[in-house]
Amino acid sequence: MLTTPFAPDTELIETMRLNRQGQVLLLALHLQRLAHSAQQFGFAFNATTVLHALAPYLHQPYAQNQRLRLSLAKNGALTIECSPLAMTTQPVWVVLAPRPIQTETHYLRHKTTVRGHWAAGEQWLQQHPGYFDVIYYDDQGFVTEGGRCSVYVQQQSQWFTPPTSQALLPGVQRAALLQQGLATEKRITVAELQSAPQLRVSNALRGWLDARLKVVNWS
Repeated sequence: MLTTPFAPDTELIETMRLNRQGQVLLLALHLQRLAHSAQQFGFAFNATTVLHALAPYLHQPYAQNQRLRLSLAKNGALTIECSPLAMTTQPVWVVLAPRPIQTETHYLRHKTTVRGHWAAGEQWLQQHPGYFDVIYYDDQGFVTEGGRCSVYVQQQSQWFTPPTSQALLPGVQRAALLQQGLATEKRITVAELQSAPQLRVSNALRGWLDARLKVVNWS
């Protein structure tokens, strides 16, 4: 267990897609990631307790897909929010961040309520609702991830995504795509992102989406 670098009120979070049949198809991967982060930083975690808390939302019909957000406090307290999930029109538009991402790596490798490092990008997205996400890169010029998604580029008919040896979140949908052999880890430069013939992004809430990169003036 690592000494926790987080403020006492920091929570671990998982945002899941609950389909119309009341199923979270990637639930095992969500629990695996949550358990790993909890173990790393000394959060009380019990998978049976989490499943019991989720049970009232599962295995019942819904008129549309739902956004299921679970948060875990350090003492093991759980909060669950469920709300309708709007459809996503493809392709989604993304933009490149104006500068490399700068923050402690534990804020990038774990999904928590600490999101100050994404604040400027999220503010820009609120002002430009036609865009899906901002794509970030490190100070060596390698693409890492979006503020809410994993990134994929197509090269020679194969899909590649940045490796977790870089400072980035191990996305749940990303893990499923890697397990299925649909994507492979590879370092991706900003130039490769910009010149890729096809681009996709993913997260557990929206799935694997066709994307388009647009150059914008951030000034």
